[in-house]
Amino acid sequence: MDDLKRNYSSKFLADVEVQTKENSYPAHKIVLCARSPVFKVMMSNDMKEKNSDSILVDDMEDDTVQQLLLFIYSDNLEDLQWESAIKLYYAADKYQIEKLRLICSAFLIDNLSTSRATELLFLADTHSDFDLKKEVEDFILDHDQQVFGSEEWEKLIEASPLLALKTMHLKYKT
Repeated sequence: MDDLKRNYSSKFLADVEVQTKENSYPAHKIVLCARSPVFKVMMSNDMKEKNSDSILVDDMEDDTVQQLLLFIYSDNLEDLQWESAIKLYYAADKYQIEKLRLICSAFLIDNLSTSRATELLFLADTHSDFDLKKEVEDFILDHDQQVFGSEEWEKLIEASPLLALKTMHLKYKT
């Protein structure tokens, strides 16, 4: 992994650019394909990326793309924080990088608080991550008064009333 990380850092024989709205990052098609089934499909099927030297990633910020690429090359995350874990979870799910998704999920669960529970519940539901959702639901039920009485919960009721209702219903299910 150290050798791969060095090749990434030095841009040695890079043959593709991962482009965000603001920057581009040299990478290696073979490494991206080896680590992500989504990149593999992009590079091997009749998609525009197959015959191009660039992959457009316009739905992620630069720091998220950099952390994603660093993980792809090093199998390691450094200095993970709540916001970056949320963004990397999205990236991991999008590109089907299961190990990264599990690392982010574990970090988010370990750092869950009553003020963050609603955000994580919505994320888990949006990505159909039933294991993560169950963990968050259990946490919410253990801290129901703080969560259900919060401003964040009010926002969830407006944004996703069915999710809020189903979660609250768990409190009274036998």
